[in-house]
Amino acid sequence: MSLELHVIFQIAVVGIAAAVLSSLLKQSGRDEIATLVTISALVLVAAVVVTNISHLFMEIRDVFSIQ
Repeated sequence: MSLELHVIFQIAVVGIAAAVLSSLLKQSGRDEIATLVTISALVLVAAVVVTNISHLFMEIRDVFSIQ
């Protein structure tokens, strides 16, 4: 259970940090960098999600003993 919460909080922190940085950069007139920050956060979260889905499939394979 704590691992699931850890992942959810990790994704939330990345999202909040990206939103704050993006807002600050847009207000200062650096729209291109703000877009790059948003895309970077999206890629980071996607990597976390793909890693966890991979772990899920490995656990399912272990439960059903599929080789």
